[in-house]
Amino acid sequence: MKLRSLFPLALGSLLLASLPAHADSTEDILEMLMNKGVLTKEEVSKISDRRKSEKVADEESHKADIRPVFKDGIRLETADKSQSLGFNGRIQADYRYFDKNAAESADTFDIRRAFMTMQGRYYKYYDFNITADFANVANGSHLDEAYFGINWWDQARLRFGQFKMPFGMEQDTSDIFTEFQERGLLDVLTPGKERGAMLFGNPTKGVFYGLATSTGRGKNINNTDNQVDGLDIIGRASVNFAQFLGNKDAVYHLGAGFSRGELSPNQVVAPTARTEARGVAFFTPTAFTHDNSDDLTRTRYGLEMAVAQGPFKLQAEWMKHNYEGKTSLHQNFDKDIKAWYAAASWLVTGEHFADSYGSLGLFGRINPKKNFDIGNGTGTGAVLLSLRYSDFDGSDFAAGSGPVGSGNVAAGTATGAHAWTAGVQWILNPNTRLVLDYVDTKFTGGVARYTKSNNNATATADDERALTARAQFDF
Repeated sequence: MKLRSLFPLALGSLLLASLPAHADSTEDILEMLMNKGVLTKEEVSKISDRRKSEKVADEESHKADIRPVFKDGIRLETADKSQSLGFNGRIQADYRYFDKNAAESADTFDIRRAFMTMQGRYYKYYDFNITADFANVANGSHLDEAYFGINWWDQARLRFGQFKMPFGMEQDTSDIFTEFQERGLLDVLTPGKERGAMLFGNPTKGVFYGLATSTGRGKNINNTDNQVDGLDIIGRASVNFAQFLGNKDAVYHLGAGFSRGELSPNQVVAPTARTEARGVAFFTPTAFTHDNSDDLTRTRYGLEMAVAQGPFKLQAEWMKHNYEGKTSLHQNFDKDIKAWYAAASWLVTGEHFADSYGSLGLFGRINPKKNFDIGNGTGTGAVLLSLRYSDFDGSDFAAGSGPVGSGNVAAGTATGAHAWTAGVQWILNPNTRLVLDYVDTKFTGGVARYTKSNNNATATADDERALTARAQFDF
């Protein structure tokens, strides 16, 4: 190649090498040089190809570069986001005050939750989560969650370990995002976190499903071969119809859940129910021995709905437990528990609930329009007002309603409750909340029995009123 031909190529390459590698600016300069006759069309083409090759090589060489990211936790991730390791956590500091004219539970400061999580992603398609709860010890273990996932397709992902089962909208919503300090009375009817495996995903936008099998025995509890109960089958599916209508400012959510499994002999049939203020345990069914030749089957049903438009939201759920089998006296046993709630919420400061609705069919983090900043005297944060009515009906378990030893509650004790909860939250920034709730509970079907805090004497009450508060931070 002649010197005259080399000169424009060298000049063009030198000029472009000194500029940032932005495609638009590169093409503009090359076109300018060609128009001025400095470069021919062929020379421009060669320089463009060289620049593209250099850019691809540069991107490939930096794919494994590690960078820190500070968003919803602290994590390190590669430039191509295929691998990451992060840490996050939460602290919930509570206070509860109970009306002494109602059920006398001890007023107390409480560390409701203190979580620390390590989570990560590796080789693009695989993730894991290990969470410890330092405030509550379940069955002698601080373990809250521990699972890993295989995410080859958005339509069908796999998860193995201990995690939240797919049942119940309010239960599956993280406790750091719920509109009230505690979930409704029906929460005790949900499986919560158990050990098992799950298939879940989004067949299309706006649709979620989850299908799991678990021990059916709660968090940090295994099944063993000598136990007669089998695995629980648990499922949940939901649809956001606003997605199909193209309405990004609304959520029209419908969902359903189902669960079925067997219980062991001498196992308490139904769960103990506690007030939303975490005061009195008003419903405590007794254990019984059932006929080993005939399984005792527990079936759970759930329905859920939510309608959100701008800063307003209505949400409701209904659940039913059915227990069917035979007692050790060979008598038929068939009893139900039903519970439901309806709640209304208003983001006074104008944030929109649809912005927090995610692919799992759940509402998540509220980001204030302007974070509260006392230093600069700007921003109010977000203010959330909510009202909920809850009802719990275990009247099938009233004493004398079935065979002796058939899982009844003790004579003279409540078989249900209904509660009003009014709440206000001040969301200072996406990670900091202050919560204040007033809970008014009435017991039905009898009185609630409880232990006095001052002398350990047994007493009864027909209602409970409480004021609860929480200071919450998560990262």
